[in-house]
Amino acid sequence: MKSKFSVLINLLVLQYLVVLCVSQDFDFFYLVQQWPGSYCDSGKSSCCYPTTGKPAADFGIHGLWPNYNDGSYPQNCDPDNPFNESEISDLLTSMRKNWPTLACPSSSGETFWSHEWDKHGTCSESVLDQHSYFETTLSLKQQTSLLQSLKSAGINPDGSFYSLEEIKDAVKQGTGFTPWIECNEDSSGNSQLYQWPGAYCDSRQSCCYPKTGKPAADFGIHGLWPNYKDGGYPSNCNPDSRFDKSEISDLISTIEKEWPTLSCPTNDGIKFWTHEWVKHGTCSESELDQREYFEAALKLKKKANLLQALTNAGIKPNDEFYELEDIKDAIKEGVGFTPGIECNVDSSRNSQLYQVYLCVDTSGSEFIECPVLPRPRCGSRIQFPKF
Repeated sequence: MKSKFSVLINLLVLQYLVVLCVSQDFDFFYLVQQWPGSYCDSGKSSCCYPTTGKPAADFGIHGLWPNYNDGSYPQNCDPDNPFNESEISDLLTSMRKNWPTLACPSSSGETFWSHEWDKHGTCSESVLDQHSYFETTLSLKQQTSLLQSLKSAGINPDGSFYSLEEIKDAVKQGTGFTPWIECNEDSSGNSQLYQWPGAYCDSRQSCCYPKTGKPAADFGIHGLWPNYKDGGYPSNCNPDSRFDKSEISDLISTIEKEWPTLSCPTNDGIKFWTHEWVKHGTCSESELDQREYFEAALKLKKKANLLQALTNAGIKPNDEFYELEDIKDAIKEGVGFTPGIECNVDSSRNSQLYQVYLCVDTSGSEFIECPVLPRPRCGSRIQFPKF
């Protein structure tokens, strides 16, 4: 079931749910559910059934994600409140059925649930404690009953093709609200992502300098990510290809400078680089081996020289606010191609320049115009924070 995949099998549904509460530190939740067929049969993505066995042919929960009305979102809000399985012991049976993991290697789901709580759940603590967060998500999944809504409209996971509008209408008819649909498609391209450290550290998430000390006030590499032209992407393509530090030993000093980690607790970056290789780099192995992958990312970062492009246009990391279009124009002037811009929100609710996306050809050597750019999560004027 490769070329004959229906839109239904290749979709991920985001349900827009407003939280009617005055005390929360966000504006609404996304309830995200995924069809297991799109994860397991998307060509390059690896897929392992959980230790409890193959999940039912039904939508599974991906997460319940706090969001802001401008499209940005908080994350990793409380590192002092880690996932505790004992707090949801009465929910585990339902969790394994409705919130299964498909990541490799096979597991019982705790790593997946821990990630969802740490990254997203901790940002909903003003309205939901840990047990309530998972219990609420399970309850919302039952309320939406996506597969039943689709089947009621004659849309079945049978390899057939359906109109996207018919799928959206069926979900809206069943739930009462308009969904957002994400599809996968079999085409290729790469994107490179650069991160401004000031915005990472000035947001609601925790920030720790690497063991090598505070990074330079410059854009750092986040990753080099293979993408499809529709905005979807492969991930975790080769579980047998592990990150091997010895393969990039001569690049380590440059990687520590240009690709620093800001995650807590303080560390040497190996975990970050391992994640980037395993999740993204393994999907580029048809073009780049492990050493070539990291070397290509470093060369592209140097070629882009984003901070210089912005500085040349009078846009500096000085806590001032700049027009979003001026920032995009400055980068396009310097690099030659239109960037995608992602913002985050600091504790004062200021929209900040956070990440810059540039698209790269499949050889990993030349910038290209992006077939699709990330949906903007910025205001018309955004802050360029100091670091």
